[in-house]
Amino acid sequence: MNKSRIEALTDGIFAVVMTLTVLEFKVPKDGNLLSPRLLLMFLIYVTTFVALASIWNSHHHVMTFLKNNRIDELLLWVNHWLLLVICLFPFATVVHAEHPHSLIDSIAYITIYLIIWISLIIFSEIIYRQYNRSETLRLRNRQRIKIFLIFLLPGALISLIWLYALPIVTILMALSWGRHSDFE
Repeated sequence: MNKSRIEALTDGIFAVVMTLTVLEFKVPKDGNLLSPRLLLMFLIYVTTFVALASIWNSHHHVMTFLKNNRIDELLLWVNHWLLLVICLFPFATVVHAEHPHSLIDSIAYITIYLIIWISLIIFSEIIYRQYNRSETLRLRNRQRIKIFLIFLLPGALISLIWLYALPIVTILMALSWGRHSDFE
């Protein structure tokens, strides 16, 4: 398969998922746009959107390391897996936003959230190992793993107790993980 086809599919799915996430944000029945419940929902949606934007940015930059325009089935299926989990994110976001203090709903949201980041790391590692043994990509992958283990995983777990940990960690990760000035 041609590289541009996988990029087009990925871009389209990200656009739909990011749009669906925003469309699920409903105006409250009482009309109070500054209610604590609505502000908390907004924070959860912003967290999801920033995470998706950061993941899309990273996916795009990892794809630049594919110098050959041909994609094999392994990479195609790993990308499909990543997209499958990303497509579950709006549902998990809505459930979590509507029931932010439900432990089960929080666990579901955080599980999907973590699986997406892990899938991106695996996707990137496959590109490094099978397509381009670039030292820049290898170092970037190691940096992603460190950021995941030091910030994201603990932040996600802490957010089960303190809801605001994940939004803070997501924004910090987006700032750190999303920088690609050192890419080839």
